[in-house]
Amino acid sequence: MKKLLTGGRRKVAAVMAIALVASLSQVTTSGASSANTPKRGGNIKVGIFDTFPGFCTGDNLANSALMGARSIYETWVEQRSDGKIVPYLLKSFESSPNYKTWNLVVRDGIKFHDGSPLDGTALLINLQAFRGALYLNGLIGRTPKSPSSGTGAGALANLTDVVQTGAMSVTVKLYNAEVNFPETLFGSGRFMARSVAQLTGSTCSTVPVGTGAFKYVSHKLTDLVVAKNENYWRKDAKGGALPYLDGISFTYVNEASSRVSGVKSGALAATMFSSNGEALQILALQKDKKLTSIISPLDYYPSLWLNHKIAPFNSKNARLAFSHSLDRAKWLKVRQKGLGAVPESIVGPNNIMFNKKGYAGFDLKKAKEFTAAYTKETGKALEFSIPYDSTSSDSAADAQLFKAMVEAAGMKGNLLSITTAELIQKAFPNQLQLLPLTLMEGTGTSFIVPFVVSDTSGGNPTHFLRGAAKLSPALAALQIYYGILNISSFKDEVSENLLFAARAEPNKVKAKKLYAQATEQLQNEARMTNINFTQYALSYNKLGGVGKLGLAAGGPRRLVTNFGIDWTGVWSTK
Repeated sequence: MKKLLTGGRRKVAAVMAIALVASLSQVTTSGASSANTPKRGGNIKVGIFDTFPGFCTGDNLANSALMGARSIYETWVEQRSDGKIVPYLLKSFESSPNYKTWNLVVRDGIKFHDGSPLDGTALLINLQAFRGALYLNGLIGRTPKSPSSGTGAGALANLTDVVQTGAMSVTVKLYNAEVNFPETLFGSGRFMARSVAQLTGSTCSTVPVGTGAFKYVSHKLTDLVVAKNENYWRKDAKGGALPYLDGISFTYVNEASSRVSGVKSGALAATMFSSNGEALQILALQKDKKLTSIISPLDYYPSLWLNHKIAPFNSKNARLAFSHSLDRAKWLKVRQKGLGAVPESIVGPNNIMFNKKGYAGFDLKKAKEFTAAYTKETGKALEFSIPYDSTSSDSAADAQLFKAMVEAAGMKGNLLSITTAELIQKAFPNQLQLLPLTLMEGTGTSFIVPFVVSDTSGGNPTHFLRGAAKLSPALAALQIYYGILNISSFKDEVSENLLFAARAEPNKVKAKKLYAQATEQLQNEARMTNINFTQYALSYNKLGGVGKLGLAAGGPRRLVTNFGIDWTGVWSTK
């Protein structure tokens, strides 16, 4: 077996990793929250911009709501500030020489909030649940309403088998080689460890049970209340108990202006923002000397998903016309107040897949030419709907600017008012012509590839659903299961072959070249496009310890991500 990483650390590496925090996040410091001595106790309220639909594997929590869930749950692996994946609830992970077999060992001495052990059985059940196999393989005796298990169903479709090999260990077998399988196991912070009782019980969506620093108290759609886990397994640098806070209330506050006033007044100890429509608030809070603001790297790629199943975007001419019509520099200035960067690829410059070649950037002349080509091709005007969140003035403003841009190129954009819940419901599979949704993210590929391939299993003939579909009529049409995250519904064999070859390539230089070629192919066909990159920001008032607690395996965690911050080592300075 090839050992890639364990929990070991070196002083020099740790110092270098710590230094990377400043380069990966923009931080404005304040005197109000600079206290260095931890203070125990206190309850705080945190403002977020997402709701809590549920806590089971298929209940895909979005961004800031995920921050609340991650106070209860922890992940099997974590991502350091330098992007490296390291063990967390796992003690170690090892690969076979061909990267098709991975041995996972669970860290000793950790318990879930219900007192049950974190062990090999828990890891096995979690992996089966995430890939949607828990029910269908007969591990428990009830039928799910849907075999889908959220993002894990697509991301883990490459698995051929999961076997418990010891009290604390599991072996995962893959159909296609994955050099960076631990990154897939991270799932952009979404593959969290749930207790066996939660996953196999009737309250999976309503009562979360994890290993985190805080325990579930109560929730409704707009609020989550958590309290200190008195038996939390980690300690601070001096061996003291964690967490410091007694409890946290994560509260949905839709309007950005209300989150601003809340954190300024102290009613909210902290709050999150997205640069999509909230850049003005982020920039204003950065200037407030009474607060501290942290901004994430540009590693989040809100794509404009073009539905290839229906007109007009089943036409390459329509897709190119649309992409070339988008004045991304104007968008950055008007809608993001200069916060961010103009996209030059479907992914950001920090991503291994980054490639400028083939990208259909703003070119009004070309947009008009492709619009005319579409009309010649089909005999119809190029017309489509532009959906926007009916509850958000920012989303409405975004849609209006989209409409102005496409109509300047001779297209017709029809504004479509829709709730966020309805939009997400229509996304898997995509039932809209155009779907603006932030899905792809990260510096790697684990949370990108599943969205741009038609079959994330890579043709895996042993995938459990291929057999299960013969037994149940309800599963007969679930070929989409393998490509459930490919919401644009396209198949591009050239890019898919390149992507699977890249995932199996241990030489980083060669892998990067293959990934770049795949991106060029996707861009040449205008499979999807974008208009901006997203940054997430957290502003806080009278808090200490933010971003100070290192990872269990050593080195710092990213200071802020799409799922906020780690609250384990944070205290109130009030």
